[in-house]
Amino acid sequence: MDALRIGGIMSGLDTNGIVDTLVKQARIPIDNLKAKYDLKTLEKNVYQEISTDLVNLKTDLLSLKLQATFKNMKASSSNTSLLSATASSEASVGTHTIKINSVAQNAYWFSNFTHAKLIESGAGITSISGRPNEQIEGLHNIEVYQNSIIYIVHDRIELLNQPYVTKLSGSNITDVDSVGNLSVNKSGNISFDYDGNSISISINALAGESLNSVAKNIQDDLNNKINVIENSTNIQYVSVKAEYDGSNWSLSVYKLKVDEKSLLISSDSAGLGLNTTTKSNSKYIDNYFASSDLASLFTKINDSNAGLIDGVTFSSDSGTLSEGSLKIVQDATLNTSYATKTKVLGNTVSSGSGLDTSVVGLQNAGFLNTVDSNINGTFTINGVQITIDDYTSLSVNDLLAKINGSGAGVTAYYDDTNDRIVLESNEDGASTISLGDTSDTSNALTVLRLSVAEGATISQGSTSGSIDPTEKLNSAGLNDTVTSGIITINGVSIYVDATNDSLNDVIYKINNSGAGVTLSYDSTSDKVFVKSNDVDKITFGSVNDTSNLLEVLNLTDDTQTEKSMGYEGEYASINVDGIDYIRKSNKIDDIIPGVTLNILNSSTETVTLNVSVDTEKAVDAVATFISHYNALVEKLNPPELDDEDKKYLDALTDDEKSNMTEEEVKQYEDNWKKFNTYEIIRKSSELRSLKQTLRSNLLSNISGLSGKYDSLFDIGIDIAGDGNIEIEKKGYLLVDSSDYSTIKKKLEENSTFIEALQNNPDDVYELFATKGDVDGWARRYESIINQFVSTNGIIDLKIRPFGSIDRELYNLSKQIDAKETYVESYLNRLWQKFSYMEQIIADLQEQGNYIAQLLAKQSV
Repeated sequence: MDALRIGGIMSGLDTNGIVDTLVKQARIPIDNLKAKYDLKTLEKNVYQEISTDLVNLKTDLLSLKLQATFKNMKASSSNTSLLSATASSEASVGTHTIKINSVAQNAYWFSNFTHAKLIESGAGITSISGRPNEQIEGLHNIEVYQNSIIYIVHDRIELLNQPYVTKLSGSNITDVDSVGNLSVNKSGNISFDYDGNSISISINALAGESLNSVAKNIQDDLNNKINVIENSTNIQYVSVKAEYDGSNWSLSVYKLKVDEKSLLISSDSAGLGLNTTTKSNSKYIDNYFASSDLASLFTKINDSNAGLIDGVTFSSDSGTLSEGSLKIVQDATLNTSYATKTKVLGNTVSSGSGLDTSVVGLQNAGFLNTVDSNINGTFTINGVQITIDDYTSLSVNDLLAKINGSGAGVTAYYDDTNDRIVLESNEDGASTISLGDTSDTSNALTVLRLSVAEGATISQGSTSGSIDPTEKLNSAGLNDTVTSGIITINGVSIYVDATNDSLNDVIYKINNSGAGVTLSYDSTSDKVFVKSNDVDKITFGSVNDTSNLLEVLNLTDDTQTEKSMGYEGEYASINVDGIDYIRKSNKIDDIIPGVTLNILNSSTETVTLNVSVDTEKAVDAVATFISHYNALVEKLNPPELDDEDKKYLDALTDDEKSNMTEEEVKQYEDNWKKFNTYEIIRKSSELRSLKQTLRSNLLSNISGLSGKYDSLFDIGIDIAGDGNIEIEKKGYLLVDSSDYSTIKKKLEENSTFIEALQNNPDDVYELFATKGDVDGWARRYESIINQFVSTNGIIDLKIRPFGSIDRELYNLSKQIDAKETYVESYLNRLWQKFSYMEQIIADLQEQGNYIAQLLAKQSV
């Protein structure tokens, strides 16, 4: 801040005002220089904006140099439910007829080898070991009992994961002894019809061979031959079991797959009762074994060739069987388990001969505990009261029905094998079954021996399990412990780290390997599924494998033997333009050049595929260029200024601003910027040259092209105006507007342009891009723009750092600084002079006062 200066005290002059006036006059050159500086800065901004516009045009031209812009092909199908297609820029315009005879199906496989788990021990069996060789998923309800002088094992397999199997029941077989062994040799053929395919099974069975062994041999041979028909491997389609009705033996053939495929038996020359069969759907698979004593029966069910559960060994602490029951769950899940219900198991309920459940009068049923009027009244299960009004009019079945219909959430039944009443929860899993209440008036729970005091026990239920795919393999809940090492799929080795990898990690490794498969885990079924990338069967295992993971995942039964597994895919069969083709995939890109066919469904219908140019992309690219070009043309053709406009060409001085409102100042400065921009563009020789160059090269002919078009005019693009000289001389392209939507609509209505794109896309692309050594229009126009904005271009030389404009601004800045220094010095000199004048005046006044005093004395 300047020091406070006060002048005119002695002289009485307005020294401050005089100095301010003189300084303002001295600052006029500075104000003029600043106005030039601001104007030059505006000039740089104008050039920078136009440079940006030109760079944007170059970006637009890039799209116009791409083949995909003009050859953006589309393929339309007459029936998109059968066929869809995409077309690349290599495709040619045309129409094709296509008939899809069959679609391709990739090969696939899933967890199919089963595990077995003992969930209820009994009949002397304490444990089991081994893996089942059959792929039946179900609950083995096994009973061991005596029938006359022989002992029977009846295995009723309750199906899991499917509603039923188709059962072909044979007639009674002659020449079989009481324990199910052949008494004579049996030979001949059994003829099957599997979905229209004839299969013959040769029988050569010797006397003494068990019917179970015969059934197993038929089963294995039949499955092998169906696998050949189905192009599959290691799939079990049928199960053959021995049946016993208490006196006669027979064979039953079970078709395991629930599908439309048929299985019939046409003849049986071996005398095994399969020449006459009864067909039915069954929820169970029954299997019987028999022997004269329990020890022999134990040996028979453990037979290595035809045991009760092939591949599973039964163990007994006593080394033999006993009468009773047990349950084994068999499935292909990764965590073999079985959903069970909570049960209250009553104590022995009869007096020794079992209950007569149908006789009327509970007192007549044979209960161990006394039945009298004390059983009348109410008793409670799970908080629900059940009433017995007259025990003499009820049978045991009636009482059980009362319990089951009460809404207590349990099912009551009489277990005649163990002579006990059982209450079973209606829901799977662990739950509580509460019995009794202080308000009870009936002793029914005591009579039924369901109370703890009577020796009843509770068996808690459990839910079916699944593994956790996010946990490390050896803590994920898998049936077996996984060993680290190599697994092989389709000949590709993948390393598995059992202590650090989760199943999800392994899935990621497999799917991102070169094995050509996609593996996934379904938590609902607790299985893994493998889908091939083509139709060939998937192979699992290798002699070099060191990890057992493929076995643990139930994908193979021997990881060190390379095996082709599962279902082979099917080839696609397609006729294109009268020629038949066979392909592995439904995505076909090697029949019609540039076109990818996506087969969806087969049909006798002929599909028409039309390949045409999708003009949208080209229209958009050309419209964008024209929009930006016309906007630049409009900028390079500023309007003439009238006298009123010209008033704004000079910058405001500080004095002028002080006499205006803020709004007036802003409006003036906006006009100053606008009208000076117009004048800068009008007076710029560089921008006049730019305008002329852009205009003159717009519709120039390009020689050397082999196509139909040599200029933009040939494809319907011309200077706007239609004879209007004022519009034409400005040089707008197509329309006198820079609005994109307006331009795009004009192009879409331009039949010459659209027909060129549709009928001759290659020639349009050649016009814009290139043909051999000949540069197309877009390339040439880009080189013209580069003359202005590339390094050392006409505009670049002006606006680049310390270019011509920056140098001018620098010089102006130096002049302003010099003038500011001069004015500051001038101001100091003025104050020095006025101060000196004040001092002289003060001295003169002092002298005058002295003379006046002397004159006054003399006059006295």
